Amino acid sequence: MSKKFHPSSYLILLGLSFFALGLSIPAMSLIVVSKQYSLAHLSAAMVIYSVVVMLLEIPSGMFADTQGRKRCFALGLFFSSVGTAFLFSSSFPLLCIGFAFSGMGRAFGSGSLDALFLETGRDAGRKLGDLVFAMEINASLCLSIGSLVGGFLLSLGPAGPGLTFYVVGARLALLLLAFILLPFLVVEPNKRMHQDAKPIGQTALLFKTLRSHPFLVAYTVSVLLQGLLLASLESYWQPFLRDLFDSDSQLWILGLIAGSIFAVSILGSLAGKSLMHRMNPRRIYLFAFIAVFCMLAFLSFSASIGFFLAWYIAIYLILGIMSVVGVSLLNEEADDSVRSSLSSLSSFFLQSGGLLANLTATLVFLVGGVSLFWKSVALFGLLGIFALAKPLLQRSPRS
Repeated sequence: MSKKFHPSSYLILLGLSFFALGLSIPAMSLIVVSKQYSLAHLSAAMVIYSVVVMLLEIPSGMFADTQGRKRCFALGLFFSSVGTAFLFSSSFPLLCIGFAFSGMGRAFGSGSLDALFLETGRDAGRKLGDLVFAMEINASLCLSIGSLVGGFLLSLGPAGPGLTFYVVGARLALLLLAFILLPFLVVEPNKRMHQDAKPIGQTALLFKTLRSHPFLVAYTVSVLLQGLLLASLESYWQPFLRDLFDSDSQLWILGLIAGSIFAVSILGSLAGKSLMHRMNPRRIYLFAFIAVFCMLAFLSFSASIGFFLAWYIAIYLILGIMSVVGVSLLNEEADDSVRSSLSSLSSFFLQSGGLLANLTATLVFLVGGVSLFWKSVALFGLLGIFALAKPLLQRSPRS
């Protein structure tokens, strides 16, 4: 007889990891910039992070499908902890090592425990839509609170290289706590582990699934555009706004903004769940994509903090809708045997978009600033999503 499903156990662990991520969001660029390095150094560090995630995303997903989701999540926590420890350094090479290990943690941590949560909950009789909604709300709430706390900790940090020390220390403590609690809170059913599966066979199964589901191919490519958007926002909004502050004593505003956008994304998740009962989810996903890139174009013209906040928060409201609708569509199409592999493939494309954003930023910054960069991303994103419109709206054949 299977053990009783306890969603709170999974949500606590996922919440700790998202809280740790939220802490670092107001400080991510400042971890590099506050140590007197330039935006070019920041772009280089982010490129290293993205490349490592890209290289390990698909292998880590196959590892989760064959060796166990819980084991994969544990490795993610371990690598993230090691990477976070390196972020205390003021040496740029050591910071790059920290970003590399953090990328390893992201690759092994993404799509592992959440896939186990969805599968175990579904087998216990819970509705997939309700499970996805609970997971999205949990993520947004923890990211929001974590960002607020991260902004507060930034305001306590000393000026200079030690500005982000409190944030990095709190993040490390949360990751280690999640690592310690994991064996006690989650037991993975043996049927979830396919240790006899070979990498070649798992790869063949993944590509067979993609060939028979055109929507999954279009969805996966659309995630690259989402990664392009997110990286263009998350990596460069902090330096843009920091230049508008009178002093570093106002850095708590970064946390307030980051916390607000994730709180708004909760409203987006609520709206997305409601809209799925009234409209075709595929149309919702497509129209939300078009809207969010149009909003990025408007954001690039911001001349005041108020104007910036209005469009920035609106973007994350739509992203909340996109997230809950997209994850629901992905998991409806995905089979258990390739669920983590598909999730990791999507994350691979997400990081590919991030890498593309940072490489583009490196070139754009030679002739312009963040505003020009955002305009370029908005144009490319709109062209890309219009090219994907037809396959995104096509229904996959029923097996």
